[in-house]
Amino acid sequence: MSARDQMQYIKVVLILCSCFFAYGTFWSDWSFDYYFLWANLSEHPTAVSRATLYYTNQLNVPNIIKYIPFANLLIAAVGFAAGLANMTDGNILFDGASLVLMLFAISTYASSVKPGMMAISETTDEKEIITNLKNIAAAHFIIVLAITGIIGLQITYYVLTKRADNAELAATKKTDTKKTN
Repeated sequence: MSARDQMQYIKVVLILCSCFFAYGTFWSDWSFDYYFLWANLSEHPTAVSRATLYYTNQLNVPNIIKYIPFANLLIAAVGFAAGLANMTDGNILFDGASLVLMLFAISTYASSVKPGMMAISETTDEKEIITNLKNIAAAHFIIVLAITGIIGLQITYYVLTKRADNAELAATKKTDTKKTN
């Protein structure tokens, strides 16, 4: 395996690890978000109070826990940098599209989730709380879709690269066999 192939492998591993960590983060909120996206709130009377308490408490976690997502983003950034450093068309297309999806997910979090949590902690109006909880749940769903897109792009690029490498290796072996005969 060449150094370039190893770099591609490490890039994919870093990005996928970061994505699956983010999956865990956002899917852990699913037990609260589910009721605001897919269920009838009137059938689940405690959903609003439980979600309000959960998201309000997230604002009060120790600082070290608040910084963990930044470490996760740093891991993804190193992976994207390793991929974009190759400057091949495939890397620019697949890693560039993945980077756009990551920036979309970050902006969705910054513009919908964080302000929603702040609004929930500052108001007592139930309609406003429910609206913000629905926005948070929708934003989480959109973020998970973006992460799924990143995973799909990275796995597809890795598989396509492996196929091309195997085809090139087979062609080289075929040429070498013809030369020896």
